[in-house]
Amino acid sequence: MPRRQLNSALILCLLLWLAATSMASAQAPAIVTLRPGEEQEVQGQLQVYHDAGGNLSIGEVQRLPFTPLDTQATLPAGKTVHWIRVVLQNNSPHEQTRFLYAGDWSLLQLYTLKPDGSWEERQTGQLLPIPERDVPQSKPLVRVKVPAQSQLLLYLRLQGDIALYKPQELSLRLQTPEQVVQANNRRLLVQGFFMGIIVVMALYNLVLYFSVRDRSYLYYVLALLGTGLYFMFYHGFALELLWPRAPFWNAHSFTFLVTFNGLFRLLFTKSYLNTKHSMPRWDRLLTLLSLLYALPVAMGLLSYLTPLDLLQACVDLIGLIGGAVLVAMLLVSVVALRQGYRPALYFLIANVFFVVGALLFILKETHLLPNNTLTVYAAQVGMLAQVVLFSLGLAYRLNTVTNELAAEVLEKERLKLEKETERKRLAEQQKRELELTVANRTAALRHKTQELNETVLQLRESEHKLLRLNQIKDRFFSIISHDLRTPLATLDSFLNILLNFSGRMKPEQLQKLASHTQLSVHNLQSLLENLLQWASSQADSDHGMRFAPEPLQVREVVQRNLELLKDTAAAKSIHCQVQVPGDLQVYADANMFDFLVRNLLHNAIKFSGAGGKVSIEARALHNGFAEITVQDNGVGIEAAVKGSLFQREHPPLTTKGTANEKGVGLGLLLCRQFAERCGGSIHVESEPNKGSRFWFLVPLHRQRAMADPKRELEGEIL
Repeated sequence: MPRRQLNSALILCLLLWLAATSMASAQAPAIVTLRPGEEQEVQGQLQVYHDAGGNLSIGEVQRLPFTPLDTQATLPAGKTVHWIRVVLQNNSPHEQTRFLYAGDWSLLQLYTLKPDGSWEERQTGQLLPIPERDVPQSKPLVRVKVPAQSQLLLYLRLQGDIALYKPQELSLRLQTPEQVVQANNRRLLVQGFFMGIIVVMALYNLVLYFSVRDRSYLYYVLALLGTGLYFMFYHGFALELLWPRAPFWNAHSFTFLVTFNGLFRLLFTKSYLNTKHSMPRWDRLLTLLSLLYALPVAMGLLSYLTPLDLLQACVDLIGLIGGAVLVAMLLVSVVALRQGYRPALYFLIANVFFVVGALLFILKETHLLPNNTLTVYAAQVGMLAQVVLFSLGLAYRLNTVTNELAAEVLEKERLKLEKETERKRLAEQQKRELELTVANRTAALRHKTQELNETVLQLRESEHKLLRLNQIKDRFFSIISHDLRTPLATLDSFLNILLNFSGRMKPEQLQKLASHTQLSVHNLQSLLENLLQWASSQADSDHGMRFAPEPLQVREVVQRNLELLKDTAAAKSIHCQVQVPGDLQVYADANMFDFLVRNLLHNAIKFSGAGGKVSIEARALHNGFAEITVQDNGVGIEAAVKGSLFQREHPPLTTKGTANEKGVGLGLLLCRQFAERCGGSIHVESEPNKGSRFWFLVPLHRQRAMADPKRELEGEIL
């Protein structure tokens, strides 16, 4: 290779090595040496990468080129994400702890490289709830520990979601734990002193309001509360104490707190200076300024409920409206003072201090003045001066109002004394007239009361008789509807056969049919006679249904009722089985016992299918009662229906029999009443499609001596 070409190649390699060395040097992170016990402001040593998409992870970012921070550049508007890289070096023989503060960002994530090569993440930020922050306080701090005699590589991810929580420049402040504690204690002391004065003055003026009922004091109390709430928001106490888990609401709450404060400050001005009557034009101007506060409230709600970011615009608008309000308050107090209103002097002097401080604070919030101690605390100092001077003005106003009230009280007392004599004279005269009137009306009322009592007694007696007669009528018709239907149906069937088929029947068939018809008529006649006799006893009894117990042969009663229902059972081919001792006697009312047996047999036949079986049994129990049981293998009873069969409180339930007969409702209720009236009880067991078993208990004949003699004399309305 020629010498010239060799030299060119060497020069090219040297240039490439220098370029690579320069690039490596540019990529190497700056080192910040920690100074023990000192607060350090780091800006020029920072390296930055602007993440336009905001989606990069720590693993992706560490492979990207970082550039030195341009301290003169202003961050662009809108949602942005920036990465900062720096190395902290600890040359001391002890581990050092630092709290990093990079500004009020929406979200700040700190990544530190651990010895094993993994990344440890800590996070904080103004849109992160207090419990989830690395340092649980309103200021977004993140803690980092640098081991002794070592270096620690840091990556900071700074995310600005809303303009309010996105600083205009990048910087990093390193504070020791002692400095953080001192700053927080100073914040608690200063703001605690300020809030204590606000609370004391608010309570003092609230007491004055309840004393004189002057709305100026109430408006001033509410304005003080609004001011206190706003400075609680500004210095982080609202987020720490009121809503620690709602940082997004905290970011928007100032629009409502400032509006609340401004509205009541304007109302206080209007009420204190009486602008409505003394300065109507200025009063309309103050009202217009009050209405302007609706704009930031609407913008705050829109920013809170939608993705729109209007908070910075709200800050500027509130600052503009607040400045106009402060100037207007000064001008109105000057006009009131020129009109000779003495309390306006205190109002004017107090507002001068507050307006100056508040304007400095507003200019600082709108970034027209720097953020320093004067601009931060000017409004609070002016507020304290205003509170003291306003208290003097309100005291002067209170003294004036008190004197006016005292004069009014004296005048009222004089008028009261003049009227007292006339009132007493009229009162004595009215008293005498009233006593006479009361005596006359009392006598008339006594007479009327006596007449009304007699009328009420007569009406109650009539009501009792009508109810009893109505119940007798209902029972009578119920028994007729249950007991006469079957014999009448049988008689109708016989007559229909005689009318339509007598010509085709043999003499012996006609004779048999006539005998059945005659028997049915006799049974029906007997039943009607019993019902009429029972109804007559009901109408003649003063106490309801007459109870006349007597010895009864159970077998005779059963046979009689089976004979009555024989044709009904034969029509459905139902077999009836009887197991009743011939010597079994009970002591009961004949009509009631007869109704019990007949109704249960009738129901068993109705709800049995064709070819079914009905059995009736009776036996004597050891407890002095006889048990009469009627059982069938019919359709059974549903549980819901069974529960209301014997209930007096519910209307009778109506079902259909197997041959579409109308079911039993009121009959079972009467069975229960008759069984209880005879001294016994009635029961039922049934399952759907498995038949039913009804049984009732009545006293045996040999136990009649133990029956209560009063029950044979007393009746009962059933």
